Formats: sequence, structure tokens, C-alpha cells
Amino acid sequence: MEPIPIESARTLRDGGIHAVAALNAALADAITDIPVGRQQDIKRAIGHAMAAVLDATVESAVRAYPELEPDDATWSAVAKARAERLASS
Repeated sequence: MEPIPIESARTLRDGGIHAVAALNAALADAITDIPVGRQQDIKRAIGHAMAAVLDATVESAVRAYPELEPDDATWSAVAKARAERLASS
């Protein structure tokens, strides 16, 4: 399989970080209104979705280009930049 360009891998990584942050924020906003008996099921479903997104984006990019492994500062910077872009559109 032909490798993707590093800039495309970086874009996929950043998109994955953004998607996981969005899922996390949605869960945090919704969880208080979800009946206690259903909260664990919802958390589990969101966790599975987050894992699938991370595998298809962040982990895929890092497998192709280990130098794209995000540290905490990268996670924060990407999430903040995406949020600012959304807020200004």
C-alpha cells in the first residue's frame, strides 16, 4: 500500500483529535440529562466511537509517521485551534 503524504497524515491526526474532543464535549454536556441507569451504556458507546476514530486517524497517522505522535501540548493546541475556527465561522 502506498503511503500517504505526511501533510495528509497530519491533517487526519488533527481531525481525529478534534473529533474525539467533540465527542467528549458532547458527552459532558449530555450526561447530566441522561437517566443514571443509561449513563454507563452511553459512556461505553461513546468510548467505543472514540477508540474507532483514534485508530482510524491518529494511530494511522502515527503508524505511518512516528514523528506525528501527539504530546499533551499538541492535543491541546489542535483542539483549541479547531474550536477557534468553528467559533469564527
